[in-house]
Amino acid sequence: MRKSSAAGNARSPVVPGHVARVHTCSGPQQATPAARPLAPSLAPTPAARQPARGGRVGPCQATLDTPEISVFVDKTIAARPAPGNREQLKKCIALIDEVNSKDPSQVEFGGRRHPYRLLWGTWLTGWVEKLDPGAPDELFILARGKAVESWRLVEIKRDDYSPNTQGQRQWEVDRKQWQANRLKALMQEAGYAEASQKLVEDFILNRDLPDPRDVRLYDISGPMGSVNYRLIELLLMVQTLRDSEALVFLEHSFPRMFQELPADDVLTAVKRELAGVSKKGLATCLQLPTQPLQRKLLAKALPAPPGWGDVLRELEGTAAASTHPGDWRYKNFDYE
Repeated sequence: MRKSSAAGNARSPVVPGHVARVHTCSGPQQATPAARPLAPSLAPTPAARQPARGGRVGPCQATLDTPEISVFVDKTIAARPAPGNREQLKKCIALIDEVNSKDPSQVEFGGRRHPYRLLWGTWLTGWVEKLDPGAPDELFILARGKAVESWRLVEIKRDDYSPNTQGQRQWEVDRKQWQANRLKALMQEAGYAEASQKLVEDFILNRDLPDPRDVRLYDISGPMGSVNYRLIELLLMVQTLRDSEALVFLEHSFPRMFQELPADDVLTAVKRELAGVSKKGLATCLQLPTQPLQRKLLAKALPAPPGWGDVLRELEGTAAASTHPGDWRYKNFDYE
C-alpha cells in the first residue's frame, strides 16, 4: 500500500488549554478553546466567513442611536446634576448678545430688522434648549457665540498669506483661532474656568473632537463596569450642535432657497446639512411645517442609515448601491 507523505498529512498542533482571541466591535472577547469544535448551531456559515467588498472587512462603526450605545447615553443624561439658575451662563450670553448687537448686517424677521449674528445665535440656542435642556453651559455658549463678532474676520486678509495650499490652510486656522480667542475672552469675563474655555476652543477649531457617527463600545465602557461619561457627554454635545444647526437651516434658510435656487442645488445643500443628523434630529426635522413639494424634496435628501449600502448590495445587486450617476449599472434601474 502506498503511504502518503508526512507533509501532506501534517496539521498544526492543538495546544491543550489554548484559548483563541476574537476581536469584535465591542473589543477583544474570549472565544471557545481552539481544541473544542463549535456547536453546529453556532458554527459560522460559509457566507458569514466571506469578507465584505472584495476581501476588505467592513467598517466597525456605531452611532449614539445604536441600541448598545444608547443605553449608556440614557445613563449619562440621567446622571447629570440639576442645571440650577445658571447665573454665570446668563451673564456670558448677555455679553455675547451685547457684542453681536453691533453687527452691521441686518436681516428682516418678524416684521423687524435684526442684527444677523444676534438673531442666528438666538435661533441656534433655542434649538439646543429644545433638544437637550440639560446640556452643559459650554454648548449653550457655543450655540450663542460661535459667530461672535465674525464680521471682523475680514481684517485677516488672505493676501497676507502665501498663495498656496499651506497659506490657505493657515489663513483658515488663524480665522478660527481669532474667533475662539474672542469667545474665550467673553467667557473669562463671565468667570468661566480655563477648562471650559479650552473646551469651547476645541469645538471652534474642531480639535480632538469625537465623531458621533463612529462610536466604539469599548471606547465608552471599560473593565469592572466603568463608563467614560466624559466621552459620552462630548459626543452628545457634538451631535446636539449638529442637529441644531441643521434645524436652523431647514427652518429659516431652506424655504427661501427652495423658492430661489434650482432643485438640484437645494437638494445638494439639504443632503449636506442632514448628513450627520441623529434620529431624534431627523424626526424633529420632519415635524417642521413644510409645503408638499418641499417635503418631497426632503424625503429624497434624508440620509440612509449606517450600513444601508451593504443591505442594498446584498438584496438588489451592485446597481442599487452605486452612487455614480453615469454608471452603466443604472441602465433600466427603477429609482422610485
